[in-house]
Amino acid sequence: MESKLKYNILIIFIGIIANFALTFLVLLLKVPFLFMDSIGTILTAVILGPTYGALVGIITNIITSITIDYINLHFAVVNAIIGLMAGLIAKRYDFTKISVSFISGIIIAVVSGIISSPISIVLANGVTTGTVDTYIKALINSGKSLVVSTTIGTLSAALIDKIVSCLLVTIAIKKVYFFRINK
Repeated sequence: MESKLKYNILIIFIGIIANFALTFLVLLLKVPFLFMDSIGTILTAVILGPTYGALVGIITNIITSITIDYINLHFAVVNAIIGLMAGLIAKRYDFTKISVSFISGIIIAVVSGIISSPISIVLANGVTTGTVDTYIKALINSGKSLVVSTTIGTLSAALIDKIVSCLLVTIAIKKVYFFRINK
């Protein structure tokens, strides 16, 4: 029992560090259409379950709101929902299959994009500290409304980001024995 607790704590820690480090790296390198702020959330959810995934998502956003930008706190609910969804999908389907991972990425992207767009519009006029902001600004400057621009930009980035995140999690679980110990 004690070793399972230690394993769970270590996976949670790895998830939070992965989220934070990759978020920071994407912002530093200005990689377009990626957030990479939930790959650790998804990894934790797939390995330990939806509750742990949601916990990692919330803790990550609290940390990034303190260290990167306060606006991230408002998206904690989105990261928690990503963890819940990934965990529930992994309980029912084999997340080591690329097809499951790919479809999961699409589903998670659509739901998270729909939830995060209004948050972004209301709290930040559609522009947060994400790398998709340039695209959203270009859409606004082309004459599209704030709502349309933010929704298109957010959903586009979410699709790319969540598919890539889910595929990377699948690869990690297949290749890293440590991630399969709890299974």
